[in-house]
Amino acid sequence: MRIANQLNERLTLNQVASRLNVHVATIYRWTLSGVRGRRLPSFLIGGRRYVALPDLEQFLQPREPSSSDDDSMRSKRAQEQLRSYGIGSPKCKDGAE
Repeated sequence: MRIANQLNERLTLNQVASRLNVHVATIYRWTLSGVRGRRLPSFLIGGRRYVALPDLEQFLQPREPSSSDDDSMRSKRAQEQLRSYGIGSPKCKDGAE
């Protein structure tokens, strides 16, 4: 019975692409190299690549808030590096950086 469930819980890359309304090359790229630090898990059966439905659902979930902390730290480091080169950040309308 588990094998029957696995057959119903997997999608081809074309099926995933049509569900998400994106090109199949986009899905293929997500499985190989990922996007924004996340990779879509996939597996091969007989030379055809599949994505498990639970893996797709998890991939489409928003990231945890802790990633925004990483982004803000990365942004601060980038700003410091730009300042070390003598390049200031653009000023906002209210005069704050």
